[in-house]
Amino acid sequence: MVNKDSKSSTPASLRRTHRGLMLSRIQTEPGVSRAELARRFGFSEMAATRIARDLLGAEIIEEFEFPEENSRNQRRLGRPRKGLRINPEGVVAAGITVSAYFSEVSICDANGQTIARREVSNSSFEDATETARLYSYALRDLIRDTGINTSRIIGVGVALSAKTSPDCSEIIRSEYFGWDNDGGQFWDEVRRNTGLPVVIENIANALALSEMRFGAAQGVSEFALAHVATFAGVGVVSKGRIVRGATGDAGRIGHFRSHRRPLRCTCGRDDCLNLSATGFGLLAKLGKLDHDKFKRSKLPVYAMSLLDLIDNEANSEHLNEAGGLLAEALDPLTKLLAPELIILSGTLGSNSIYFDGVRERLTTEYGFGSDRGFRLVKGEVSPADAASLLALHTFCYSDRLDFERLNADAWDHNKRPANA
Repeated sequence: MVNKDSKSSTPASLRRTHRGLMLSRIQTEPGVSRAELARRFGFSEMAATRIARDLLGAEIIEEFEFPEENSRNQRRLGRPRKGLRINPEGVVAAGITVSAYFSEVSICDANGQTIARREVSNSSFEDATETARLYSYALRDLIRDTGINTSRIIGVGVALSAKTSPDCSEIIRSEYFGWDNDGGQFWDEVRRNTGLPVVIENIANALALSEMRFGAAQGVSEFALAHVATFAGVGVVSKGRIVRGATGDAGRIGHFRSHRRPLRCTCGRDDCLNLSATGFGLLAKLGKLDHDKFKRSKLPVYAMSLLDLIDNEANSEHLNEAGGLLAEALDPLTKLLAPELIILSGTLGSNSIYFDGVRERLTTEYGFGSDRGFRLVKGEVSPADAASLLALHTFCYSDRLDFERLNADAWDHNKRPANA
């Protein structure tokens, strides 16, 4: 993600960068020392100590002593070894998930653990601004009802099926919801109603970033995540960053050519993967639709029908077959990208029978498991949690942390009398 407020390198921007690097490493490697951080990032131990002292003062991290080891070989002489870890209560992140499957607002702590969540009743997604208003009001109420210190909330993540601008502040297009370029209105509405920084991201990309920091892709810098529900999309990560492509359209696997169907995709074709390997394709094949073209007004109906379909054991063969069709699209993707990991996520993608269909087809027809170096796994992060985890990734473990505000809050808190 690009920070549109970023400037050229200055002492202040370097401090932000170093602070973000250290926080990210402390989160992924609890117990790391200041000296180890300095060696890892190539700056002096004095600089690492200064940054750590700042983060400790702002109550974002904690320092602890390792328990003394009994083993003579492991016993350390002199002062006990100290390590750094994230203070779970140091920051809080908020999320808005706009989906027919997971329609909710949520709050999580600095380790990504959910503090509170609330379902948002929404039967229509016709207008982007009205949708933003509905969800941001719900989030504002949740924050109020939980009594969380708003000074510790670092920002709001929004996860939804849409193409966003490179700086994640505008919705460029959503075939799923039928939205055109909103000129930043969704972002503005959430920002205005919550008073917090906002980042908007495609659901597959948000899940990929969440899995990289908190889930199945920890420690992996080259992977792809396929999110499959009503339609399908892919989030591609290379060198730890989302791959967007020159036009921002990377990952539109749902429009890969597949088998012809008596249906029409949102793009007008009848042979898209969206019509065969997805929830929409399954519902049509099993006669659950009374129309042959995707209707946005039916989004809640598609979601409820797909959940019922998945729960019915009689549909196991069809689920397995649909997974095999996704494998047809993943095969060229893996040959092109050579990822270390492929993650399946989403209401359909995480289903065990569908997942087995993907794996079996990759194994029997495409040589998966022999000379193919990637692993195929289920996602560990729920789409419902991707939005708040996106906010953590963007506004805490990066150079976009509002350190001054958090430090001022900690200073004010420590100055107050105990009975205040």
